Amino acid sequence: MNSWLAWIVTAAVAVTLGAVGYHFSLRALRWVALIIALATAAYLTVYGLTHPGQKPGSLSDEFARSADMLSTALIRPVSLGHTVPAPGQIGWLAIVVLLVLAYRALEVWALRRQAPCLDTSALTSDRQDTAADAATDTQAGKQRHDWLVAELKFRLPSVEVRSPAILPGGSRPSGLASIAEATGVNGAGLAGAIIRFFGMIWPSAPKIQVRAWVEQSPGPVSSAGATRVTVSLADPRSGASIATKTLAAGSLDDAAAAVAGYVARHIFARDRTVPPWSASATDGADLAALLRARQVRAYPECRSGIRDAWKRQIEILEAVAHGNLCAGVVRYELAQLYDLTGRHVEALLLHATNREQYPRFYRGRYRLAMSLEMLTNPDSGLAETDPATLKDVLRILDLCSPATVDANRAGGGQTGLPGGLEPRLLAAAWQELQEIERYLTWRHIIWGAFRHRNERSVLKPYRQPRHRQAFHDGVRVAQLLVAVRQAQLAGVEDLSRLHHAKTIARITAAISGDTKDFVEVWPKFPPRTVKNQQPVPVRQRTRLRPGQCSTPSWPAAYNLACAYAALAEKADAKGQPHLIEKVVGSLEFTVSNPECEMERPSEWIGNDPDFSRLSGGRNDRFMEFLDDQWKRDYPVGG
Repeated sequence: MNSWLAWIVTAAVAVTLGAVGYHFSLRALRWVALIIALATAAYLTVYGLTHPGQKPGSLSDEFARSADMLSTALIRPVSLGHTVPAPGQIGWLAIVVLLVLAYRALEVWALRRQAPCLDTSALTSDRQDTAADAATDTQAGKQRHDWLVAELKFRLPSVEVRSPAILPGGSRPSGLASIAEATGVNGAGLAGAIIRFFGMIWPSAPKIQVRAWVEQSPGPVSSAGATRVTVSLADPRSGASIATKTLAAGSLDDAAAAVAGYVARHIFARDRTVPPWSASATDGADLAALLRARQVRAYPECRSGIRDAWKRQIEILEAVAHGNLCAGVVRYELAQLYDLTGRHVEALLLHATNREQYPRFYRGRYRLAMSLEMLTNPDSGLAETDPATLKDVLRILDLCSPATVDANRAGGGQTGLPGGLEPRLLAAAWQELQEIERYLTWRHIIWGAFRHRNERSVLKPYRQPRHRQAFHDGVRVAQLLVAVRQAQLAGVEDLSRLHHAKTIARITAAISGDTKDFVEVWPKFPPRTVKNQQPVPVRQRTRLRPGQCSTPSWPAAYNLACAYAALAEKADAKGQPHLIEKVVGSLEFTVSNPECEMERPSEWIGNDPDFSRLSGGRNDRFMEFLDDQWKRDYPVGG
């Protein structure tokens, strides 16, 4: 057996295990180690059978002889020319012990890059009975503490923590030991003791123990009064304190959300699989506000109740979302609420801030691109917005999108925006959409999942063709929408920058039946007409072969409706009814998709500036569709 080849393979195996331990979870490391061990055993057995010795033996004999040859080949380069004997039983025992210790060190290294487990056992044991003088005060403190613990039981599980077992898919060492001891066979007690011993010495995931104390307050016991809670996070192994903070809230419910946000902030700070835009940059107040905002609910069939709930959610999130010290998901949630209530410029500023701080938050970048496109509509109200807000948005766009064209060199005539900003906004939206499309290609998904461990959970759904194709189609039709706006603004007919035009034509035909309206704008746009239109569920299937006319994407249908609405703005009275039918048909394709993420489509459609020329009673056919959708969203009315 060649010594240098054996050393090269051994080094490759060590590097592979190290890379898996660095980039992946402990579970993946154990599976890879098991596969390598089985492959090594199979190779040694086959090698022994194909290179028989003087006396061919059984499989076990040939495996043992090949293992001796491998150990000899590995030791030979460092033996200084001396004869290397076979290890023997004592030697193999030492080799096995060294391999186990090396693998244990590898697991310890891998566990340092995993999220700690959350130990909540101290929550129920911490009874608050020392701060009060009277028995009634002691009982009141216990009740408030019990209320807090009950609330935390529903909020702390939202923090994603993992507690891997000793064996892949196995149980805890204590459970295995109990099973072994309960069998009653000879040696069961010894087996249980051995399992418990290795359970103690084998590395386990780090833990964070959380404890909470509710400070006494005068007056009767109530869950709605002002509450101060002291939270302590410690390492249960060493007893060392990790963090301690006293949190104040208006009620026990808010205090529980504050504690959950504070714990989540420290868990996420130690979890390398959490995307940076999901981690809190403060003491967890932003994550606590997000929890509280999502708990605000109203009667789902009453429009006034829903709007009041949105107003309350905006108030909660606005207290923490402005400024640099805020999680990106909190800004994203607030921006969505701003869009629902017609505050599009403020939503654009939040998306732009996320773009500056979290450039790989691609869902936020998609919403940024669509916000930029929406605000190029003359009825968007951007011309009347605060100049300071526009200045902040343009500063971020110039910093993050240096390729955007200047308004003076972009062409175009009269604009409704201050200083002719339409070309710059559309150029920035185009660049963002191009980068998003590139980000979601198959090769970038695989490479990004390997290189960026904290994005693996985000990219995992996009491995499935349907999920990836749905978002991809939405981005491509969004590029068509931006191209329509640019063509209307500059008066050009250029498809050189519209990539995947044939795929976009198939998506358009699958939704609306033909592409002739866009061929009239760009004669080079691929013409496509579907003669026998299939039912909507058939057209919403995933494309599994080239040329198939279908799309599972509801964003693509919604963006196509916006593109038809943009064409209808410039059409004459004769051609506009046809385009309005295209708009309504595309929106019906959107809301009929079971994967549509719009909770109440009538609110999104009614507040979208792309449909401002059609809503508000300006077009009877569009308002008929919007009223029907409004009745479906709010059966009670109001």
